[in-house]
Amino acid sequence: MPRNGNTKIPLQVHFGFYVESLGNFRATEMTYDMDMYLYMSWQDDTMRHNGSEHVLVNDKDILDKIWLPDLYFANARTAYFHKVTVHNFNMFISPQGTVSYGTRVTLNLACNLDLKDYPLDYQTCYIKVISYAHVKHEMNVTWFPNDPIRFNPEIDLPEFHIRALDKDYCNGVFLYTLTHNSSRVGEFSCLLGMLKLKRAIGFHLVQSYIPTALIVAISWVSFWIDRRAVPARVSLSFTTLLTLSTQGNGIRYALPAVSYAKAIDYFYGVCMLFIFGVLLEFAMVNSYMRRANKYNHMAEKIQSAYGGKPIIAADYDSDYEEGPTKYYGNLNKNSAHLMYKALKFSRKALSIDKAARFAFPCVFAIFNVCYWMYYLREPPLMD
Repeated sequence: MPRNGNTKIPLQVHFGFYVESLGNFRATEMTYDMDMYLYMSWQDDTMRHNGSEHVLVNDKDILDKIWLPDLYFANARTAYFHKVTVHNFNMFISPQGTVSYGTRVTLNLACNLDLKDYPLDYQTCYIKVISYAHVKHEMNVTWFPNDPIRFNPEIDLPEFHIRALDKDYCNGVFLYTLTHNSSRVGEFSCLLGMLKLKRAIGFHLVQSYIPTALIVAISWVSFWIDRRAVPARVSLSFTTLLTLSTQGNGIRYALPAVSYAKAIDYFYGVCMLFIFGVLLEFAMVNSYMRRANKYNHMAEKIQSAYGGKPIIAADYDSDYEEGPTKYYGNLNKNSAHLMYKALKFSRKALSIDKAARFAFPCVFAIFNVCYWMYYLREPPLMD
């Protein structure tokens, strides 16, 4: 490492990079790819020369003989330099010995995603650069003073929007090994790049939220189906429940198995509750209708025994809660009492259906307002 005549002053290395492209965000692996041009600059007095211009070095054999800072990307899983059609690098050496080095590298970086707000989440992916062997008092790594991190404005990610690309420092004390049975603690310079992202909601609206809301709305059709049509109402409720369950499983397969609930899980859970509520509503309606049928059949038997006018379903199963009172001159007293009970329970079932037609859409709308107001809040960029 260049000492430049003073071993007490650390070597200053400036660092920066330009992001050419981003992609391959994999939620299950929590990784993404970044193609960048990285730049470094430092002072090496042994590289001074008498020329008036910067000396260009673009021969790999010569580069291998020149000292380079031992910087590495701490959170990179894999990385490689580009070699097509030649090694993609350049180095300029000023007459005063200032060395400027640039190269192109592609990284596969780890990004620990917080999926609590998925798919309405904001993510911050870090890029950590640190010296492998030299502690801070030997080599101090800093960002270039002017725009050390830049990115291609044409980058357009299908899943995310780039909010910002910021810089910071992550200097810290690390333990490093000297030999097989000894180690040392030292303070290292650490650069921290922060890629701040906002997930694009369009795909999830079309594939998840809108279909799920429509499935819930379809389940409400049950409230308008004749309350005596038990098979139709039961099959509709169970079909929507199974469809929603299948829809939710398809979303979960594309995500890692995390130990906490995500925003999409809450939405699906509430939608499940609404469809389950439709089943409960039908159970109540059916219970009242069974009682109405029971009393109606009893009234018919008594009325038939006395040879009176038969009581038909329309007399107790009217869709009108209030209507003209019907009088039957030869109606048995016991039959009239049972008929009144049948009519009472039938109208209770109808009133439950009518209340559900209003209550379910209103409560679901209130839930959506609260849900979207909470999850669409945008955190400040400085966080």
